[in-house]
Amino acid sequence: MSVSYLVQAEHAQAAMFCRTFDRIIDGSRNVFVRFDKEYAYGEAHDAWKEYAKTVGESAADLLSADVGVSEYGEKENSDLIERYGIKTADFPQYRLFVKGTSGLGSPIAYTGAAKTDEFVRFVQEKAGAWIGLPGQIKELDEIAKEFMGSTEQAALLQKAEAAAASSTQDTAKYYVKVMTKATGDKDFVAKETTRLKKMMEESSVKPAKKEQFGRRLNVLSSF
Repeated sequence: MSVSYLVQAEHAQAAMFCRTFDRIIDGSRNVFVRFDKEYAYGEAHDAWKEYAKTVGESAADLLSADVGVSEYGEKENSDLIERYGIKTADFPQYRLFVKGTSGLGSPIAYTGAAKTDEFVRFVQEKAGAWIGLPGQIKELDEIAKEFMGSTEQAALLQKAEAAAASSTQDTAKYYVKVMTKATGDKDFVAKETTRLKKMMEESSVKPAKKEQFGRRLNVLSSF
């Protein structure tokens, strides 16, 4: 049995093989596993590759693993999908094994859309492993998550302004702008999200601008 997986490190992302799946999910690390047919392709596959790349470029305490299942011949890795009650007709399937748990038999099933940003949000929420989508800044992201439901928005805004002042990323000021607007309009985040999504659909918008809007939407998703 072979399991292909991607190891996330500060400067590298390497494809490797491991004979024992249980060694990978021994509870010493967060592991997000995709179970799919042996030679996967298509939009879901592309989204997963982009997710693994995003994780690989971060310093997240997280491993992304691929279990390719063959339906013919020796039916490689079919024992693993049987263990977790996965049917080939439902491929791709995803399971999160959380660090510090005896995860061999109790992974968390992912049931969302096969989209890169959705994978990221799921892992951040369930494993507490901050990855960061393009445009997101960890320190400001943490403030943003507190902001909308807080009674101390003024103090959080000041904290965000200080953090943004020391950041070189172009979205730092956008975090502050969103917080400032949202202080007087609790629906601002929802309205701004709708506005940017609509603008991204316009054919006249240049690719660079769409990229900027995408980064801003990632920031908005943190609130």
